Amino acid sequence: MPDVYTRSGDKGTTGLLGGSRVPKQSPLVEAYGTVDEANVAIGEAKAAMDDPRSRDQLHRIQRRLFALASELASDEKGRGLLTDRIGEDDVTGLERLIDDCLAVTGPQRHFVIPGRDPVSAVLHRARTVVRRAERRVLTAAEHEPIRPEIVTYLNRLSDALFALARLAEHRHDTARLEGLVREAVTRALAEPQDPAGSGGAAGDPRPAAAGGAGPSDPHELPRYDLAALRTMAAAAQERAAELGVPCVFAGVDAGGNLVLLERMAGSLLGSLDLAQGKAFTAAAFKRPTADLGDASGPGGELHGIQNSNGGRVVVFGGGLPVLVDGELVGGIGVSGGTVDQDVSIVTHALAAARKEHHS
Repeated sequence: MPDVYTRSGDKGTTGLLGGSRVPKQSPLVEAYGTVDEANVAIGEAKAAMDDPRSRDQLHRIQRRLFALASELASDEKGRGLLTDRIGEDDVTGLERLIDDCLAVTGPQRHFVIPGRDPVSAVLHRARTVVRRAERRVLTAAEHEPIRPEIVTYLNRLSDALFALARLAEHRHDTARLEGLVREAVTRALAEPQDPAGSGGAAGDPRPAAAGGAGPSDPHELPRYDLAALRTMAAAAQERAAELGVPCVFAGVDAGGNLVLLERMAGSLLGSLDLAQGKAFTAAAFKRPTADLGDASGPGGELHGIQNSNGGRVVVFGGGLPVLVDGELVGGIGVSGGTVDQDVSIVTHALAAARKEHHS
């Protein structure tokens, strides 16, 4: 590495790769200088993250920004010496990252106000610096030859940082709400049990489970895969047909990601989102969605949680968590009828999967 100070820039010019010198206030220097700012902002976001995968993704982006800035900091001769340039594969990689984030967060339904949590806040800040870098590059392109791939990459990068910020917000909201629900459930379980019952709350047919799911846990299955979900979907549709209520059945994995969605003819369009929301909520909070109703109402310990997480949290019946060997593996949700009908359908679906295993 060269010395930190060379005195060659003391007269207000700087050298480009290739040997030529330009004023430090030139549009080209302003462009790659702002890309450097963007790289620093992304590094700040990387340092704030706990998730190793997201840290690695940002680190790779930083390395690509070095290649991008190197091209901007080159004259015609210097550009001919470069072997590592931003290309279509880099843009495609960012688009895959965006798609992966959207698979978790779902589409944006409202304006996002930055600052919900520290990680998303620094990601939003990095996004705005990248946007500024894109504008500086476009200004420089009015005076210097700049490949369109550079502009496209910066444009897509700001989108990717926005998607990562929303993912950070989603994780923050889910962890916070899950913590609140667990506290509420822990307090409820610590209350004295009905001495006349079997250890559960009065009127609750479910057996009590101390410390987690046992063999009699009504949400326990021997396996949870696509075949099991299809069995449950078929059973749900069978029960819905008996009730005369066309329904939508949804199944998600432990991360809340959609695995199966089946819609009966004649079911309501709104049931598509509701069924997925119930499955997501049951998996996110490891509880039937019906258990969250009272706590989320006015004066409840979880008042207003149904308005969080982009509207994905559903606090009325029709969603059940699914466990295998006592571990959460996903959730299922049904929507189409009344709350009681949806509960009947989703309970029948889960029971059908248990019965199939024992038959």
